[in-house]
Amino acid sequence: MRRLSSYLFLLGLAAFLFLLTQVDLGETWHILLSARPSWTLAAFLLIAPEVLFKGVRLSVLCRSFKARLSLKDSVAVYLAGQPLGAVTPAKLGDIVRIWGIQKWASLRPHSAFAVHVADKVFDLLSLGLLAATGLVILLAQSRFKGPAVAALCGIGLGILLMVLVLNPGWMRSLLKPLLLFLAPRRLQDQVQAHGREFYKDLLTLLQPLDRLLAPFLLSLGAWVVVLVRTYFCSMAVGLPIPFSHIALILPAIIVLEFLPVTVMGFGIREGAFFALFASPEVTTAGLLSFAMMTVVAGPLLTALAGLACVLKLDPSREKR
Repeated sequence: MRRLSSYLFLLGLAAFLFLLTQVDLGETWHILLSARPSWTLAAFLLIAPEVLFKGVRLSVLCRSFKARLSLKDSVAVYLAGQPLGAVTPAKLGDIVRIWGIQKWASLRPHSAFAVHVADKVFDLLSLGLLAATGLVILLAQSRFKGPAVAALCGIGLGILLMVLVLNPGWMRSLLKPLLLFLAPRRLQDQVQAHGREFYKDLLTLLQPLDRLLAPFLLSLGAWVVVLVRTYFCSMAVGLPIPFSHIALILPAIIVLEFLPVTVMGFGIREGAFFALFASPEVTTAGLLSFAMMTVVAGPLLTALAGLACVLKLDPSREKR
């Protein structure tokens, strides 16, 4: 079974290749080449604040252990995980980030992993809150015409999830499967061996409640930047998709991209774009160009920027 799970990423790639056969690739390429420079530049510039938000979040989490991770190093740690995270279906990018936190913040391995997991938890909680709110609003608009009540329900679901996850009595039973899923295989044995220290460190990062506000707001800020950047990408390729529509739908699509059945979301992202952003005014070629633009003005550029940061983490360079 484990051997089969190692090849799940092929499902997304197969879906991507199938979708390519359903699209006029010549028209797609023409749309990309004709992208409006001003909107394209605006989308590219918004990569910087997203990276900044996520770098500051890592720095804030390290302070809970009275460890200093400078903004420069925290940004480098985030970027260093992007190249391997972008091209491999495994969690090799996580290993690089944990090593960077351990090295530059001078933390023990289980403490560095706790920082990394807490970083992921805040990312997923904020994204889940946005996705739940968006989906409930869409359902309410189509069936019950109660978007305001639906938004409150979505926010309530997100808050309930946070309360359950951050309750010490539920910590081990609820988070253990998630943590082992987030852990690269090379680190799972270490987590099991130092489980008590790891959970203690994780609780340090997630309690008291007033310690949660800053990283959670930073996480929301990063995702809001992603939403705005995606809207700029749609404008760059000339698609008439309102920002409100993108804001409601995109978080759910990003959640789907986390499924371990693809690399960089290929196949899953394009299929979701075709299903959820389709309209009489939008062609499949336009939607494919839109999806490709979000990849270029996002994970692809951060992966390229992260290559230099990976070299900084190479232990062999320090021995020379």
